[in-house]
Amino acid sequence: MLLCAAAWGQKFIDDVVLSLANSTEGIYAKGDTIIIFAESAEMKDAVFQVYINGKVLEKYPATIPAGKSEVFRAVYDEPTALMLRVNNPENKDDNTMIGAIVAPEEFQPGFEEPADFKAFWDNELKKMRKMKMKAKLTPVEAPERDRGKIECWHLDINCIGGAPVSAYLAIPVDAKPGTLPICISLHSAGKITKPTVRSNLKMAVKMAKYGGGAIGLDINAIGMRDDADESYYEELQKSIGGYASQLITTHDEYFFHGMFLRLARALDYLCSRPEWDGKRVMVTGGSQGGAQSAAIAGLDSRVTHVVVRVPAMWDMGGKLADRSSAWPKPLERNKDNPEAAKLAAYYDGSNFMRYFTGKLYVNVGLIDTTCPPASVWSVFNVCPAASKEIHACPWLGHGKYSLPAEKGKEVKRGMDRRMEDACKTFMLEE
Repeated sequence: MLLCAAAWGQKFIDDVVLSLANSTEGIYAKGDTIIIFAESAEMKDAVFQVYINGKVLEKYPATIPAGKSEVFRAVYDEPTALMLRVNNPENKDDNTMIGAIVAPEEFQPGFEEPADFKAFWDNELKKMRKMKMKAKLTPVEAPERDRGKIECWHLDINCIGGAPVSAYLAIPVDAKPGTLPICISLHSAGKITKPTVRSNLKMAVKMAKYGGGAIGLDINAIGMRDDADESYYEELQKSIGGYASQLITTHDEYFFHGMFLRLARALDYLCSRPEWDGKRVMVTGGSQGGAQSAAIAGLDSRVTHVVVRVPAMWDMGGKLADRSSAWPKPLERNKDNPEAAKLAAYYDGSNFMRYFTGKLYVNVGLIDTTCPPASVWSVFNVCPAASKEIHACPWLGHGKYSLPAEKGKEVKRGMDRRMEDACKTFMLEE
């Protein structure tokens, strides 16, 4: 008999904690036994769903005993991304999850690199650079605690594609020529009406503090104004807010085409500044920010360091390899458009990262259904970086942790700290 709703007390995520045996990051070799435990204060009826490579393999009812008990065991002999979802039987949205991955080093992207991939983007950059650069710097006041230490501006640069570079720039006061690395912060996607989608002055200042001082930039992905009234963002949301789900028809009309070229435009400007040391360029971001990081790292060999978390657009062709594709899942959204697969490959993180030879750091979530772990690993695997490091979290989805609140905060702090340490370490290198 299923328990009535009143007997459940807290949400499942607070009442039931899932854990893995013999692995802190959820990474296993082929032939290893994956054991999942559930710890609950009281006996609970539940519905278990097992996902393999993003697809539901089985669904069944089960009882979770009070205390800590084994609830799942399996062995896989091929590369496998596993996710176990445990639901309240009366409310599928009340759940807790955990993930594991087997032989991730063997995953490969669904898309092959188009034969003219590099030639195409080289030509697009050439067209962009034919437009004379016009950069406008508008001074803005630094955050209070950084006044007198960091100079700040809003930066606007013209670019092909109909939208300009729009960003905040921050540089230490009295920086000497040839002494600073470049650190660029890139934005995830979201509703255009949300302030988090706009360029962030504080983040630019944070970038400017790396490496003992840097040329810091935080650029919005949309090419929109950062100082407009709310009606401007509301109208923009109506007109282009669904850019991620648009049908792919031509390169020029695909929103990410202009987005990626704006990154190249911004980097051209930053590298022209006298403070740049001529050696170090780091890009960092999560989700769509990870997609942009891959794009500019592949487009411009001046990028030396990439630090990303749950990167989007890394293996958008996952469907072709019989697994879930990465956001924005263009093949799934363009089912009746055979040209989509051809065009989407030119924007896939795998094909950009094949050209990155610097240093790479990645955080990945093993229950992320937006940017699936197998897809992220497939791109990591084809990247010929001089050094590369990837860390997984079994409870991390696309930014949220499937753990009780305090435990989730603790695990998040650990993942964030690793990423922050990577940024700091990279920018101290000569």
